[in-house]
Amino acid sequence: MERAPMILNDEMVMTKCPVRPDSGHKGTFGRLLVYAGSVGMGGAAYMAASSALRSGVGLVYILTERALITPLMTMCPEALSIAIPDNAMEDPVSKLVPLRAAGISDPSWFPEALRDKDACLIGPGVPPDRKELAVNVVIAAKTAPHLVLDAGALSLLAQDEQVRKAVFSRVSLGLAPAVLTPHIGEFTRLCHGYQAGDMAAASAFATENGVVLVLKSNQTNIFTPDGKWYSNQEGNSGLAKGGSGDVLAGLLSGLLAQGMTEEDAAASAVRIHSLAGRLCSEEHGKRAMLPTMLWQYFGECFKMLKWEEGM
Repeated sequence: MERAPMILNDEMVMTKCPVRPDSGHKGTFGRLLVYAGSVGMGGAAYMAASSALRSGVGLVYILTERALITPLMTMCPEALSIAIPDNAMEDPVSKLVPLRAAGISDPSWFPEALRDKDACLIGPGVPPDRKELAVNVVIAAKTAPHLVLDAGALSLLAQDEQVRKAVFSRVSLGLAPAVLTPHIGEFTRLCHGYQAGDMAAASAFATENGVVLVLKSNQTNIFTPDGKWYSNQEGNSGLAKGGSGDVLAGLLSGLLAQGMTEEDAAASAVRIHSLAGRLCSEEHGKRAMLPTMLWQYFGECFKMLKWEEGM
């Protein structure tokens, strides 16, 4: 690993802007599948999808429980929706391989939802024991051009060996590395024996498993498979609220769908998220600011980072 981190700053991110020609259309700027939300945690899907849309991605599809489709489309009409089939959630899951032995009557529905998507985010607001989740994470790990795992998908990754094998083998299949976005508690379950602050262990985990690790805390650190270490050292207690991570995951996934590399998307998303938090706290205060306010500042962040220039 790097002996010292590369400190994330505005100047570093200025050079990473995804190309956005005026001649482009919604297909030009990527298609993102956001596999998120459950009854009781529908807000996670809303925040991830809304944040992704503000990243500049052309099309966002929300894959979620049927009961959440109407409220989500009311709150986020720019997104498209795909309902998880009822039988997928009711049938028991037994084995991951072969897929048709998994207890799901028609496992082809998820590959169809994933078809033609440039990136896939799985996990915000999704319980790790949801019946269809394990099978579909394996499918995404083997086929999605870009993959981000958050929240419930990370908990599943920590406990299911077949899921781990699929996610950690992406690079060997010629795919881009998965991006994992755990907070410290989630990473402790992923990396047994990890002690908070052990950057060497975090870097080794990213290298050994071929993933980009976005380790969230008051100072978020990013580790790449080739040993690079980025650190965003601008803490903000206003971001210490449920939903902030969903906003970050949506932003990061949206940037990936626009063609950024995992390393550049992770560094840019973390920095923009932090900058938006700073702007939001200056206007509303750290106590009163909410995660749903953050994407309202993305436009100003893009201007500050010169992402609106020379497109």
